[in-house]
Amino acid sequence: MKLLTPTRPAELPTEALLARLRCRRAAILEDLDHVAADYATETPATDVASWVYKRLNNRLRKRLAPFLGLLAMRNLILALRYTLAGEAPPATLLNNSLLAEPLQRLVTTTEETETTIAQLETALTGDYPFAVGLTATYRNQGPGGVEQQLADGILQHGLVRTRNDILKGVLRYLVDMRNCLMINKLWRWQVNQAPPLATGGMLTTTSLQRVWAEHDSDRFTRLVSRLAGEPLTSTEAIGMEQSLLKGLSRLLRRSGRDPLGLTVIIEYLWLAQLAIHNQLLRQTLALDREELLEEVLLP
Repeated sequence: MKLLTPTRPAELPTEALLARLRCRRAAILEDLDHVAADYATETPATDVASWVYKRLNNRLRKRLAPFLGLLAMRNLILALRYTLAGEAPPATLLNNSLLAEPLQRLVTTTEETETTIAQLETALTGDYPFAVGLTATYRNQGPGGVEQQLADGILQHGLVRTRNDILKGVLRYLVDMRNCLMINKLWRWQVNQAPPLATGGMLTTTSLQRVWAEHDSDRFTRLVSRLAGEPLTSTEAIGMEQSLLKGLSRLLRRSGRDPLGLTVIIEYLWLAQLAIHNQLLRQTLALDREELLEEVLLP
């Protein structure tokens, strides 16, 4: 079963959509500037991805499928997290979600937990082979292992299928970001077992494994700084995460100078996700609640 909800592609010309997105992007950038200044705002709306998806023509949907699938998988993982904790996912999480309705119903079911995971594995494996073994992962590693398999899998799935250099660069950056946040998290938790690192990023798993084995925090800081494109001032969860998020924004800004290029859409969707993410942190998390913070960041 496909992650994305099936809807009829729009007939809106690409140039018309890009012109609208450039205007809407300016509003999001202004909002992000306000957030940086500790300004509280109610925007942006959480239906941005759905709004864009409904206005994509068939050609754009095919080209953006790896990124759209990534956004839909994030909705699935977060909804599943609530369900496995015995809570109902917030309505705002699934309203206007890109996630197909049968999958929404599945991950919000009140079935026994292992049954839910088994049904999810059956539903996904035809289109997403990385979901094979999801039930066994749950038995051996619990909900965290399930999230890891799905989050890493969708990135690898997208990397294999995209031919767009900019989109491939975004996915590779996200692989690196997940790996770096994971290493930093396990170091602070003083976990001895080596982290399961995803492949395909710009930072080789060999170099990251060496950093882990030697607990070389100086070299790790240099690697993260090089990836983010700015000196890393703190290895605390929120400091490292914010540097990496800004690094991806800079990457998209550099790549998005063509007003008619695909990056206009990718950057707009990314900035919208970032603004929603920042709003969530501002509303629900305190800086001293780092364990909860990391659980929000890693999907």
